[in-house]
Amino acid sequence: MRWLAVLLVACVAGCGVNPIPEPPSAPAFAGDVVGAICDECDGAPMDVTGGPGSVKGADLVWAVNLDRTGAPVVAPVEEDGSFALQIDAFRGHELRLQARRGAARSAPADLVAGGGVLVPAPRPLAGCFQVEPELALPETAAGAVSARALPLVHTCAAPLAIDAIALRAPAPGYLLEGATAPVTLEAGEAADVRVVFQPVEDATREEVLLIEVSSPEASRRAVTLFVRDAP
Repeated sequence: MRWLAVLLVACVAGCGVNPIPEPPSAPAFAGDVVGAICDECDGAPMDVTGGPGSVKGADLVWAVNLDRTGAPVVAPVEEDGSFALQIDAFRGHELRLQARRGAARSAPADLVAGGGVLVPAPRPLAGCFQVEPELALPETAAGAVSARALPLVHTCAAPLAIDAIALRAPAPGYLLEGATAPVTLEAGEAADVRVVFQPVEDATREEVLLIEVSSPEASRRAVTLFVRDAP
């Protein structure tokens, strides 16, 4: 039995177990996003940057101006977690940024364009008017239809006046059904917007839906619509 004990000791010493690698962390913003904007420069793009460590678990940052119809901007994330991009924007515009790695996506960050550290865009009624910030539609073959309902959850004590429900920019292939605007939801009343995607040639596979509210307080909800395999 002595030889068995020696064998066990040798195995413990030399037969190490390979550690199980940890899965990569989910994409996330982990630091300040900074803007540099020139108010006197006609048509000059705005610089948007994040310093080392500002992005984790991502290989790119996607950005779009919610107040204009320009195409999204994509910038790589450097090994140190920094990024830099330029986007057409004026002071006060709202920018939606998202960190991505393959199909993994961070929560969208809606920030106000300006100089210095960008601050979150105000979202009045956040406690009683809730809309998911993203809606993923399943992939569908050419000629087929993919659709999902987007709930508008309204628990405010006062009626909710929705002035507009529309895409930020034209997006062939997307169609909105169900709730239309202008519409007033009574206290506690909910509604659905049905989003339909039917692939067409050169169709945009990702766009942002904007829901504009005027009462009981002016507010906005932005929802990124995308097909699951969209890059």
